Amino acid sequence: MFGPLTFPQAQGQNTETKCFLCEDSFNLRLRLDIFVLHTFDVHQCVIDDVQNIKNLPQYVLYWRNRFKERPIEQIIPTVRNEGAQQHYFFLSTLLKEDKLLRHRLTLDYVLKVQEFERTNLNYKRSCLFCKYQHEGSRQEYLEHIFKEHNLHLGNHYNLVFIDELIEHVDSQLQALRCLFCKGVFPERAVLKEHMRKKMHKQISPEDVEYDKFYIINYLEVDKSWRVLQHETDNYALEVDYEENCDQEYSDWTEASGQITCLYCAHCETDMGAIFDHIKTQHNFDFARATKELDFYQKIKLINYTRRMIYRKTCPYCTEELGDSAKLQAHLAQEGHCKVPSDQVFDQAEYYFSTYENDTFLYLIDDIDD
Repeated sequence: MFGPLTFPQAQGQNTETKCFLCEDSFNLRLRLDIFVLHTFDVHQCVIDDVQNIKNLPQYVLYWRNRFKERPIEQIIPTVRNEGAQQHYFFLSTLLKEDKLLRHRLTLDYVLKVQEFERTNLNYKRSCLFCKYQHEGSRQEYLEHIFKEHNLHLGNHYNLVFIDELIEHVDSQLQALRCLFCKGVFPERAVLKEHMRKKMHKQISPEDVEYDKFYIINYLEVDKSWRVLQHETDNYALEVDYEENCDQEYSDWTEASGQITCLYCAHCETDMGAIFDHIKTQHNFDFARATKELDFYQKIKLINYTRRMIYRKTCPYCTEELGDSAKLQAHLAQEGHCKVPSDQVFDQAEYYFSTYENDTFLYLIDDIDD
């Protein structure tokens, strides 16, 4: 029978979140089951695999905003329940928009975990092989087991969920199982000698069990490092190109590329010119104003600003002007061409580009220069 599912308590924000189709609020961390039942019984909507959605409050907020723009029946496919003669809206990764949203939320979550692991200095753990007791960064711990015991799990910049990875490796060694070939040995000394002689002190790249610990596997939808490795690089130089020749750099000159201002329709073909325009016409020094933001926050700020300008809404105070001329006048008179609170724009939904091939986004790495 087609009906609502029940799940264990989900981890998430311990705050009230409004339903995406009405004004009822739910604590998604404590009572996910009530929220799922509500969406099913009241709105005939089923959220597939809801317990595994990273940052569920943001997921719900995204769809709440979307359903304000267009009715749900124009966006979400329906499934017919023949027994009850009822149609149900089915939110799942079968819908491209939903799939991209879940991917972006997952990527945002993974990047935050990685950032914590990179900066946290309170990691404590005994060595997998000797009596060394480590306290400090995870990077230093990984360097110890590599330098002292020749076990290389990967560059720490490429790793995520390091605590879980180390615990998993420890469990494999405790079970006397080789990390590379999965062979099981009668005692630790035999396992140690096998891994040394066979050079098996590493993880097999074909072992998908470890994919979750490498950041590259989260970067693109449905693309692990194996897929990316076999993709054709259409931008590679031909073998007979001369190093540093004019032809090598011809594609880097954006003679016809248009960079659009964040606040108006003005375009330039040069990065310096567009930043000069924003500074002189809108009194906003983008490089200085965003100096304290990281790479991903800058992406989200740009996408947020683009979306608000498209909606003829002030990005700073969120006042809806309804007209481009009124919006420009408001921005100038109120001096609202500036960075709003990070609580407004630093949301996973703004990983999505408002406009396809937004050249401004490609300039982020060069902004400080």
